[in-house]
Amino acid sequence: MHRFRSLFGRFSLVASGSGGADVLGLFALLLLGALYVAESGSPVILDDNEGLYAGAAREMRARGDWILPTLDGMPRCQKPPLLYWLILLSTSLFGENEFAVRLPQALAALAWMAATYSFGATLGGRSHGWMAALILGTAFGAFIFGHILMPEIFLAASIAWSFLFLWKAFTEEEKRWQGIGFWLAIGFGTIAKGLHALFYPLVVLGILGLLSCRWRKVAVRLFRWEGIALFLCLVIPWYLVMERRLPGFLFEQFGNEQFGHALNRRIPPDAGTVRLPVFLSEQAIFLLPWSLFAAALWLPRRKTALSLPGNEKAGTLFLGLWILVTFLSLLPSSLQDYYALSCYPALALFLARPFCTAQEERPGWTFWTPFALIAGLAAGAGVAAIAFWWNTELAQPALGAAPVEARDTFLAAILGFPFRTWRAFVPLLLSASLSLFLGGLVGLSLARRGKRLAAGLCLALAMLLPLADAGRGFQLLEDYFSSVKIARYLNALPASERRIVADGEPNFFSSLFFYLQNRKESIYWVHSTSASSFVLQSWPGSRELYLSEEEFLEFWREEKPVYLICEQSAMNRWQPLFDRTTSSWKAVLGCGTRVLVVNRREAGKPMQ
Repeated sequence: MHRFRSLFGRFSLVASGSGGADVLGLFALLLLGALYVAESGSPVILDDNEGLYAGAAREMRARGDWILPTLDGMPRCQKPPLLYWLILLSTSLFGENEFAVRLPQALAALAWMAATYSFGATLGGRSHGWMAALILGTAFGAFIFGHILMPEIFLAASIAWSFLFLWKAFTEEEKRWQGIGFWLAIGFGTIAKGLHALFYPLVVLGILGLLSCRWRKVAVRLFRWEGIALFLCLVIPWYLVMERRLPGFLFEQFGNEQFGHALNRRIPPDAGTVRLPVFLSEQAIFLLPWSLFAAALWLPRRKTALSLPGNEKAGTLFLGLWILVTFLSLLPSSLQDYYALSCYPALALFLARPFCTAQEERPGWTFWTPFALIAGLAAGAGVAAIAFWWNTELAQPALGAAPVEARDTFLAAILGFPFRTWRAFVPLLLSASLSLFLGGLVGLSLARRGKRLAAGLCLALAMLLPLADAGRGFQLLEDYFSSVKIARYLNALPASERRIVADGEPNFFSSLFFYLQNRKESIYWVHSTSASSFVLQSWPGSRELYLSEEEFLEFWREEKPVYLICEQSAMNRWQPLFDRTTSSWKAVLGCGTRVLVVNRREAGKPMQ
C-alpha cells in the first residue's frame, strides 16, 4: 500500500507540472497510437463497409486498374478513390491481409488526433492539446469507427486539418503555407469522401466573414491561386478520367450519390436511416466516458499563462460554428451512426477545457462526480458479469440472433443478439471493468485534490484496456458480421464446379469480394435492389447478375452445383420451393445467422 501511495503521489506530482504533463500526454498518445495500429490486424474483414472497400481495391489490383473501382466486376461509383488507393499502396507493401487493408484507416485516425492536438495547443497550450487528443482517441465511438474501414475518418481528419489551418490564418502572422495547407486538407477530404470537405470550412468561413472584418481579410489571404490550383490538381483529374470512361459519371456522382445522400434522395436507397432521437443518444454513447463531463464545461475558469485571452471568445465561436454547421447539415440526410465524426474534434476541444484550468482550484461536483460515477458503474458491471457467468441457465448456446439486415446500426447490432450471447464477453467485461474502476477511483482522488489534468490523463490511460477488449469483442462475433467462413468453404471447391448466388443486397455479403480466391467468376444476386440505374445502363452484362426469383430457380434446376447464401430465417420461404424444384438439395454450412445450401447432394462437403 505504501508503494502504491508513493507511485500515486509521483504520478500526480509529475502530471501537475507542465513539463510532466507533456511527457505523460505524449506517452499516453503513443500508447493509444500503437493500439490503433496493432488492432488493424483483427478481426477478419467484415461485411457491409469493410468488404465493399477491401473487395473493390482487390479487384482493382487484379485488373491492374487504379482508376475505376469495381465490385463484382461492376463499377462502384459511390465514393471517390482515395481509400482504394491507400489500400492498394498498403497491400503492395504488406500483402493482401487484414492488417494491410486497415492500416490506412488507423493512420488516418492518428492524423485526426494530431490535428486535434495541434488545435488544442494553439487554443490553450500543450496540455489542452494532449487532453483533447486523448479525449478524441479514447472515446468509445471514435475507436470503433476508427477501426472499421470507411472513408468517414479520412473526411473527419481532413476537416479537422482544414479548420486548424483556418484558425492559424486568423491567429498568426500571414504565411503562404497556411493557405496551401488549408486547400491541401480540403483536397484530400474531397478525394476521400466528396464535396463535404469543401462545404464545411467554406460555410464556417463565410459566416465568420459576415460577422468580422478580420475574418474577411483571412478569407482574402486564403483564396490565393496557389492553394486553389493545388486543390484542383488533386481533385479534377480523377473525375475527368472517370467521366471519359463512363459518360454520365459526374452527374451520377454529384447528383445522385453526394447530393442524393445529403438530402436522403439517393436512387435507389442503399442504406437505412437512424431516427434523430436515436442518433443523438448514440453520440452521447460514442463519446463515453468523456460525455459525462459535459456539465463541467460551465465551471468557472481562470485564464492561465497558456491561454489566449484576446482570442478566447473567437475560439469558442469558431468551435461552436464548426459543430453547428457539420451537425445541421446532417439533419436532412439519411442519417448513419457515424456521420457526426467530423465535429468530434471540436467537441473534444470543448470537453478538454475543464481538465486544463488552474490546478490550484478545487473543482465543483460537476467535475469530480463523473469519476465517481465511472468507478461505481465499473464496479457494478464487474459484479453483474460475475453473476452472469455463474448463471448455469445462460450457459446453453445462444439462438435467435436477428438477420444481418436488421443489425445495420450500432444499437440494432447490440440489441439484435439474445442476452445469453454476451456470456462470452464476461472475461473482457471483467478486465475492462477493473481498469475503469481503478481509473475512476484514482481520477476521483486526484480531482478532489484539484489535480484536474492528472485525473484526466489517468482516465485516458485506464481507457486503453477497454478499447483493446472492444477489439477482442469484434473477434468473438465475427461469424455474425463477416462471410469469411463461407468464402473459405467455397475456396476449397473447384471454381469450375460452382455457381454462387446470394439472397439479399451485396453489402450484406461484401467480405466475399475480398476472401473468395477466384474472382474471375461473378456472384449472382436475388432479391437485390441496390444497383443504381446508371451502373446497370453503363456497364454491359451487369443486369445479368441480378436475378428474379424465377431466374434463380432455373439456375437451381441445372446439373452444375449452385450454392445459395441466405439467412436462416429465409429458409422458411426457400425450403418449399427447393423441395418442389429438386429433392437433392442440402445445407452444407452455417455462418452466424446465414446458411449455405447447394442444389446437388453429392456436391460440396459435409455440413459443418
